[in-house]
Amino acid sequence: MPMHILNAWPDYFEHGHEGLGTTYERFVLHGHFQRLAKDHDIGSVLEAPSFGMTGISGINSMWWAAEGIPVTVIDHDKKRLELISQAWEEVCLPVHCAWCPGDYARLPFSDKSFDMGWNFASLIFVKDMEPVLRELVRVTEKVIFLCIPNRHNPFVAMRIRSHGAEKGLYYENADRKKIVHLMAGLNWEEREHGTLDAPPWPDIAMNKEEMLRKIGLARMAYQMEKQRGGRVCILDYFAGRNGSMEDDVLRYTFFENLPEAIKKYWAHHQFFLFTPNNSNNSGFS
Repeated sequence: MPMHILNAWPDYFEHGHEGLGTTYERFVLHGHFQRLAKDHDIGSVLEAPSFGMTGISGINSMWWAAEGIPVTVIDHDKKRLELISQAWEEVCLPVHCAWCPGDYARLPFSDKSFDMGWNFASLIFVKDMEPVLRELVRVTEKVIFLCIPNRHNPFVAMRIRSHGAEKGLYYENADRKKIVHLMAGLNWEEREHGTLDAPPWPDIAMNKEEMLRKIGLARMAYQMEKQRGGRVCILDYFAGRNGSMEDDVLRYTFFENLPEAIKKYWAHHQFFLFTPNNSNNSGFS
């Protein structure tokens, strides 16, 4: 099975096997969501763009819906959006799926429609990041949460060098200074940044179960694969078919609490938390 999300996304909808790596990412994100919900009183969520994480597209925000918080998911591919809607129906969680052109330069919502806007690893798939961020700022009232590939990770750096010129990938957007500068110009201030998604396996384009066997963690791979006849997919967790999945995955989060000075060279992603800067009226014209 191809691992590159640009080519592989239809396959994930067909066979439903996301694998251990993607499942781990999703549960780690849930921990950050819990904190955001508590600290910022989030009452509505927009994920735009939603295409970026490997695995089944458009389901990154299911935790919010499971908590009773309205979720809107944006995608530019109408066929994929239809499949996303079906995935949410499978787990009986409500979602509003909306189509938007691929440049995301105009979201179909009024100003300050959502408490939180966010995306995960999707900015490297948009050619021009500024209008995407501008629109997120326009439609978001409280918090913007962004996650990008961690360029400090040597495996990510190698992937950037090997895929940087590939059509449809814009790794220059995975740049903290660029993002912070653009958001500051839009009158939003970085309140927090750090790394997340630091599992005990490297960030490589390989099925994680197979990779675990190669590094001597075959037992972990077996424990994950035995669920649902070999399928590892968070949809089974949200549908109530695998209630132990969260505990099975989170037992391997021991790297997540490492000091940032160490963790930043192993974590797979960086995150940024922005809020409006009400003391500064400057912005892009």
